[in-house]
Amino acid sequence: MIEKLKQMLSTTLGEETDAMLADREQSKLLAAVALMVEIIAVDDEQHETEKAMLRHILSSRFHISEQDAEKLIAEAEDAHEDSTDFYRFTSELNREFSAEEKIELIESLWKLAWADEHIHELEQHVIRRLANLLHVSHKDFIATKLRVVGE
Repeated sequence: MIEKLKQMLSTTLGEETDAMLADREQSKLLAAVALMVEIIAVDDEQHETEKAMLRHILSSRFHISEQDAEKLIAEAEDAHEDSTDFYRFTSELNREFSAEEKIELIESLWKLAWADEHIHELEQHVIRRLANLLHVSHKDFIATKLRVVGE
């Protein structure tokens, strides 16, 4: 399926297809990681356990090497610092993520918040707000939290 899409796009766009698809994937991933960085930063207490969880999520869910994860986290931290709201990131993810991927992202946000085995009220508030902006239902918001906290 992906290969057919690449072939179709390369016929239309020429040799720039792979670069365009890579940029799009990178942009989508950067938006997701910027939201994850927000959860780590929101309570003004950056715990190493939360950063370790972020690296684990990037490795296990997105198959990113440790070195690439560190670069991506640094880029996401810069993007997060430069942003004034979540719209830049959530609009990108609403265009690019399926409903299932959005639910998986919310679950990842809960994992980050729970990494220190305490969910701060600001973390919960931001995750709820992001779930709304990503059109994730309240039922899925709660279900993902229960899956993480219950593990």
